[in-house]
Amino acid sequence: MLHALGAAVMLRHRRGIKLDALIQVGDLGAFPSPERWDEPSRRFAADSPAQGDFFRLLDPAPRLAEGVRLALEEVPAFLFVSGNHEDHDWLATLHGEAAVTPVDPLGAYRHVACGQVVDVAGQRVGFLGLADMPGRLDFDPDAYAQFRAAVPGSVDILITHDGPHGMSRNVHGVTQGSAKLTALIEHLQPRLHVSGHYHHESGPRQYGRTRSYALAQLVPPKITRWSPEPVNPGQSVAAGGVALLDTDTDTFEYIGDPWLAEVSGDDLDLAALVTAARAS
Repeated sequence: MLHALGAAVMLRHRRGIKLDALIQVGDLGAFPSPERWDEPSRRFAADSPAQGDFFRLLDPAPRLAEGVRLALEEVPAFLFVSGNHEDHDWLATLHGEAAVTPVDPLGAYRHVACGQVVDVAGQRVGFLGLADMPGRLDFDPDAYAQFRAAVPGSVDILITHDGPHGMSRNVHGVTQGSAKLTALIEHLQPRLHVSGHYHHESGPRQYGRTRSYALAQLVPPKITRWSPEPVNPGQSVAAGGVALLDTDTDTFEYIGDPWLAEVSGDDLDLAALVTAARAS
């Protein structure tokens, strides 16, 4: 939560640009309390303390609230789609009839319901959360059907959590991605598709007129079961966890600038980071 805001502020200042919108592709960790965490989130938090930042944002201490307010003077609030590690029942209670709803008292993060097409900075952006897996974490059937029935080209940008089939292989050599999502992209033909879920960069891949990209994990854990060596002991934002779309030139760029490492720490002081970015 805080690392993402910090990275957005740094991007704005280091590149000297105005950001018109910020979108997060799911697995934000939106749970109302630690008791509601799913088991994978509980395990992940042991090696990634920032996993608990969402709870701090729900009841912010004065210093944290100051940092968020300073950040929101620099960049827009984040829109985000459901991943497979959110409390979907809780998020549903926040919406009522609204397609987009704030999830924290400072309004830094706003959840977009699955199946919605929202005008974001002049772009028609479709949102499809969750993942292609059996059970309650599967794609919302009504949302999926709605996009499958939509006129091709009626969405400029498609934001999903899951990625298309064949985008990569896991450590066991198993092909990753969703065939259902591939079929949706090939039908809907947005200009751009962006996803997450698999924790690494992937793309560009071409599906007709659609360019498809996947983002890396924003803050990898300190250690993983796949590596005997520490992976991210300083809890820094990783290259490829942030990307920039210039809608004037239609260019999509993974950000890997060295200053990403400055957005780091188990307990990020966002107020200090924003103040330093303004002064640089």
